[in-house]
Amino acid sequence: MAIAALLFVFALLLAGRVPIAFALGLSSLSYMLLFLPRVSLTSIPQQMFAGADTFALTAIPFFVLVGELMNAGGISARLVGFTRKLVGHFTGGMGIVSLISSMIFASFSGSAIANAAGTGAVTIPAMVRSGYARGLAAAVESASSSLGAIIPPSIPMIVYGSIAGVSIGGLFIAGYVPGLLLAVSLAVVLRVSARRRGVPLDARASWREVARSGWSALPALLTPVLIMGGILGGVMTPTEAGAVGAVYAFIVATVIYRELGVRDLPRVLANTAVTTGMVMLVMTAAASFSWILAFERIPAQLAANLVATVHEPWVLMVALVALMLLLGTFIDTISALIILTPVVVPVAVHMGIDSMFLGVIMTLALTFGVLTPPVGTVLFVTAGIAGTSIEKVSQAIIPFLLVLFPVTFLLALLPDVVLWAPRMLGFR
Repeated sequence: MAIAALLFVFALLLAGRVPIAFALGLSSLSYMLLFLPRVSLTSIPQQMFAGADTFALTAIPFFVLVGELMNAGGISARLVGFTRKLVGHFTGGMGIVSLISSMIFASFSGSAIANAAGTGAVTIPAMVRSGYARGLAAAVESASSSLGAIIPPSIPMIVYGSIAGVSIGGLFIAGYVPGLLLAVSLAVVLRVSARRRGVPLDARASWREVARSGWSALPALLTPVLIMGGILGGVMTPTEAGAVGAVYAFIVATVIYRELGVRDLPRVLANTAVTTGMVMLVMTAAASFSWILAFERIPAQLAANLVATVHEPWVLMVALVALMLLLGTFIDTISALIILTPVVVPVAVHMGIDSMFLGVIMTLALTFGVLTPPVGTVLFVTAGIAGTSIEKVSQAIIPFLLVLFPVTFLLALLPDVVLWAPRMLGFR
């Protein structure tokens, strides 16, 4: 009865379009007032503080800052320009450019939303000028930007690793193969869609133009080498790599490209603080919600039921992917990871499923929630940039989802494929 009331209040608040962090916090507070009147309300802020009191989470603001510096310093525009010279003449044109640009930007942003805002501001208007409908242009950028939470460094993977006690460096490496497979799948859809719609192509750039554009973008392209090289080399922790990456991005934007001035820093830092604050507010509110679920022994009961009814690891993985694709439609990735990780990991490990593999699949399935209404935050960002309605973007993104979802289910059945890179590098 008590837990049903908690979930009802939470669902009611979500239906009323209350922001997810406040929906989590208010439903937790309602539960405390109704069913735990003798327990001090200070338990809620205590649990919220505990949810953020993890060293690994200090990497988040640094990676957010890297993305903001890249946006403000003209680095995103150079990345898109280089990609357009390189592949703009292929079938799919600016759609392929958007995809590759988002993959590169993902390697130092860690966030799907940062990807959408950073590269979308350049690629969406360019796609519209190239003949893409506004809804389709926004959908292409949305699907491409979803890779920002999969290709390392990934903020959701940092959250999962800190909760599950899994190597964050290993999770980062494990994200490369799924990210590349998903990118290839999206490229196929883009080519088919562009051919069907007769989207015009760019003129083929000369090798001299490609080289000149590549040289201009080279300092930006070295950012992921610096970040991941430091982590893989054992020289830096993810937090330290994020800090070094932010310093490097600042130097590139101010000294090399000279597009970021002292006057721009307050805006960049404010944007970083706002984004980090949003992530951490959701995380801490979700921590109090998770504490109540644990108090009611919901994770333990669910785990016992799963173990009793599911006897094959592959059946569990398929069921988890289906559940997370559904939950991602209503709950943002960070909140879902905080709520589900303590429940799912013990069950999966008990059935012989690798916790690193599980983390990658959970991140994949939940991340695609940013592409589906009603909590599809990336859709709102790209629709705003394209100047179109969320309905048109939602319709245009359906073909991409019809590819992304099956590939996710397939990867959930192929742990050796997902864990190939971590094993090669000694993380497993």
